[in-house]
Amino acid sequence: MYLLATLCSLCLIIFGSLYLYWGAHAARLYRGVLDPQSGECYTPVATVILPLRGNDPFLVHCLDGLLNQDYPDYRVKIVVDHVSDPALGFVRQYLRRNPHPNCEVTIRDQQVSGCGLKNASLVQAIQSVTADVEVVAWLDADVLPHRHWLRDLVSPLRDAEVGVASGVRWYAPQATNAGTLVRHAWNAAAVLQMLSMGIAWGGSIALSRAVFQDPRFSDTLSKMMWDDSGLKAIAERLNQKLVFSPAATMLNAESIALDSSLRFITRQLVNARFYHSHFWFIATLGFVSALSQTVLVGLGLLFLYQGQQLAAGLVSGVLGFAGAAVAFSIYRLGSRIERLVQSRGGQFRRHPLKTMGYLWVMPYLFCGCLIAAIRTRTID
Repeated sequence: MYLLATLCSLCLIIFGSLYLYWGAHAARLYRGVLDPQSGECYTPVATVILPLRGNDPFLVHCLDGLLNQDYPDYRVKIVVDHVSDPALGFVRQYLRRNPHPNCEVTIRDQQVSGCGLKNASLVQAIQSVTADVEVVAWLDADVLPHRHWLRDLVSPLRDAEVGVASGVRWYAPQATNAGTLVRHAWNAAAVLQMLSMGIAWGGSIALSRAVFQDPRFSDTLSKMMWDDSGLKAIAERLNQKLVFSPAATMLNAESIALDSSLRFITRQLVNARFYHSHFWFIATLGFVSALSQTVLVGLGLLFLYQGQQLAAGLVSGVLGFAGAAVAFSIYRLGSRIERLVQSRGGQFRRHPLKTMGYLWVMPYLFCGCLIAAIRTRTID
């Protein structure tokens, strides 16, 4: 019994220490975001792609931000999935009211065989990019780009060794229902891992010419279901680096039901399972931490029942350390992001106490989603 408690305690100590390390890494990334920028901004000629399928409730706000960027020379390519897609009529109506000289709307005509619809739209748009374009970027329809979004996103590409720049997604829920807070808690913990392991977020991506002009990039993208988790491997194959642009952290305040939240998490894990080399490390860490937490809670209660206060206290200390390490790392990152958003003139509500409450059950929900992701054989 003592040996089991020791092994489980060691697992949770390692788990907590990893989150402290990931949290410190994330804090370093955000540390210099608010510092004044020296020198000229990097603003190469850019093309921004917006692939659309369905009428997203945030689309009007996405278009408002995208078509009014503080950027000297950029073009917008909107690729709608099919001619009867409701997004097509919405976009055309929007552009009639708000004309833009450098916005092109097309219909996806790439045949889909073995890749996702978004990837097919991206490949089609990239193939039509003009020769003077130095950077290709894309975003999702639920992203609400601020005035400097494109400047912030492409900034890391100033380094010739960097071929892929990724933004960061942060959920800032207005609602406090279970599904919304579960997704927020999962994403907050996942962002710490993503920043350390190079797991890109497809909601805001920028590519240098060295990447998007290489035929191997389009060929690989056209064989993938998702556009983000495999970008690190693609960049490395092209002798380029993938880095994150903390200034391009984008908020999402959308609420979601619990069942939809769990399906969303499962889908993200399926993505990582197929396309990221660290998936099995993440899965093992999730299973082991959940099992260790469960065993230690049981042993702690047993020690307490047997009157072994010292053993019960040590077990409680380990459980407290692991939980506090995750909560502290998330809280610190959330504070940095809050300052960043405030510097852009925005604001969002935080629910630290409610989020911490869900962190205790997240290991079990995460394991359920992991099992579902591992068992997935087909992708809709």
